Amino acid sequence: MKYFCIILLIFITHSSLANDYTSNKRSSDIMISFDDHISNMLLKNTIGLRYGTPSKTQNVPINTKEFYYQRRMHPFAGTLLTPLLEFSISQLNVGEEKGYVYGFGPAIHIPIGGSSGNLNFTAHGKIHYLTRDDYGRKRYGGPVQWTYAFGLKTKITVNTFATYKWQHMSNGDVYEHNPALETHTVSLGIHF
Repeated sequence: MKYFCIILLIFITHSSLANDYTSNKRSSDIMISFDDHISNMLLKNTIGLRYGTPSKTQNVPINTKEFYYQRRMHPFAGTLLTPLLEFSISQLNVGEEKGYVYGFGPAIHIPIGGSSGNLNFTAHGKIHYLTRDDYGRKRYGGPVQWTYAFGLKTKITVNTFATYKWQHMSNGDVYEHNPALETHTVSLGIHF
């Protein structure tokens, strides 16, 4: 956990310094409004909060609460596809019991035509480590899990957004017991 936070801090600090230099240089050349200044920033970092509930009835109440960080990469040449790298820390609540989930993996955003960039298809695939995988009546088979998710992302303001995703989590038959957890997730986030 400590190393994850240190790596995250390094990514944020490095990117923020680069964006500040670029943004300050532009704003000193031409006086522009604050909204235009925000619109012209690189905004390569994203933080957000996700909440998820199972898409199917479970034998105990389950929900997830997640904080995530995404680092935007350069779009692939000749495409609208924007790759990202995502790190996340989640709380998995099963009945009255709680466990934590640490994850990382690639994500993508693709603007939907005709929306002027206000609506995007979004997806991710991550590997996770569960601090506990046995909750009594609900077991996940082992600590290593994989997820894939896809959905839609919409702008709220210049640098804020909301997302809906359907997500599937399982251990990919690595362990003897392999239950899946499929969730509907909603998130709010900010680009900086």
